[in-house]
Amino acid sequence: MKVLMVSPKARTGGLESLRKGNQILQGLLYVAAAARDAGHDTTVVVADKDNVDSYIKRYHPEVLGVSCVSASYPIARELIKYVKQQHPGIKTIIGGHHATFMYKETFSDTGVDYICRGEGEEVFPQLLAALQAGNNYPDISGIVYMRNGSYFNDDKIALLQDIENLPLITRDLTAPEFSFSPKIVSSRGCPYFCSFCSISAFYGGRYRKRSVKTVIAEIKEYISWGYDSFWFHDDNLTVDTKWMDEFCQAIEDEGIKFHFNCMSRVDTICNNHALIARMAKVGCSLMSIGIESGIPEVLERMHKKISLEQIRTAIKILNKLSISHNWYMIIGSADEFDTPKHIEQNIKFFCSLPLGYVVITILTPFPGTEIFNRLVAEDRILHYNWEDYDAMHCVYKPLTMSHKDIDAYFPKAYVRVYLSKGWRLLPLFYHSFKRKAMRPSTIISAIKTMFLYKVMGMDFRKALNK
Repeated sequence: MKVLMVSPKARTGGLESLRKGNQILQGLLYVAAAARDAGHDTTVVVADKDNVDSYIKRYHPEVLGVSCVSASYPIARELIKYVKQQHPGIKTIIGGHHATFMYKETFSDTGVDYICRGEGEEVFPQLLAALQAGNNYPDISGIVYMRNGSYFNDDKIALLQDIENLPLITRDLTAPEFSFSPKIVSSRGCPYFCSFCSISAFYGGRYRKRSVKTVIAEIKEYISWGYDSFWFHDDNLTVDTKWMDEFCQAIEDEGIKFHFNCMSRVDTICNNHALIARMAKVGCSLMSIGIESGIPEVLERMHKKISLEQIRTAIKILNKLSISHNWYMIIGSADEFDTPKHIEQNIKFFCSLPLGYVVITILTPFPGTEIFNRLVAEDRILHYNWEDYDAMHCVYKPLTMSHKDIDAYFPKAYVRVYLSKGWRLLPLFYHSFKRKAMRPSTIISAIKTMFLYKVMGMDFRKALNK
């Protein structure tokens, strides 16, 4: 069958994956590769309702698939509605975290034919085979459809039992005018259950690894394309420290030269100093780590399972190594700690630390998370304008202050945290360039944002989108 896969042309800022508005979602590429390997003519594009016609005319798809996150759901929603109205003969399907958890709303909003709840690499080719055989209502768990007002196949989220043989993503998957930077996937899922993260809900706490041999082979393939720097798409690359040690050994044994960025945890860094040093030696350029809060009670409520002392120790360890580091901070907690006193305490904590880069977000109750379910039960969701679920807007009702007060702390926190670095910003930038941890364009964009906000008086969120 002819299949057109669409990554929404996002128009919102905030989440890193949305900021440039043209990033092809990694999961969509894997599903497209699986459809291709099953013998289907598959093409991936970035589009919205205003330009999807041009791709439909070019590729004549029989099936159109879309993936999105919550903040880009409105673009996906309008695109699907448009295709259903203008091209009713095309079967439509949507997937991703948002559609997985909000599938009933999505059916109601869009009239989409199918929703993939979970991972699509196995179930999407099964759907295509069924459609090719003339079966529009197949019994495929995870491929949900509505019939006579009832939902079918929505009993569970579809997950791969084994991710060892994920399909190979290749450049010919996309339309000629699009490209993507290959990301490496060595694992899926996370064994931790942070209250604000949809990963644990989506994967049910399951954590699956690929073999070192397979991951090394994939890296070699991408190096042959001309790349020498990669982002590991794993939610936490260092969960399995034994695997990580074997991976470092394989890089050394084969003499592969490349740089990579990844996600890790504070406690892993504290408990595995030698391993982190070895990662730096074989090419790890940047680690991203979630601190979230400098308030012990908030960390406990978030189920972070880390202490302030561990945070300080992890920073000391990374500062002694040739690894740049990127830390995450969350404004807000959705409980009694949403007070000016506690938010100020959190900002002061981050200002007091010799951190590398800091990414600041506002607590966002994404569908599927513990916090989302609690706030829904307490009738404290402010609205369902999904484009504002971009980690830059407060979309819930705080207990002791207004959502506007929370919003106002967002730019203030950025300015205070980065001004606290003072002269240390210069060596931070220099070492990031040297290690290929950050692209110059990223740093320039950050400086431009601060200039537009502090000097030109532009709204901080608008400045981020420039």
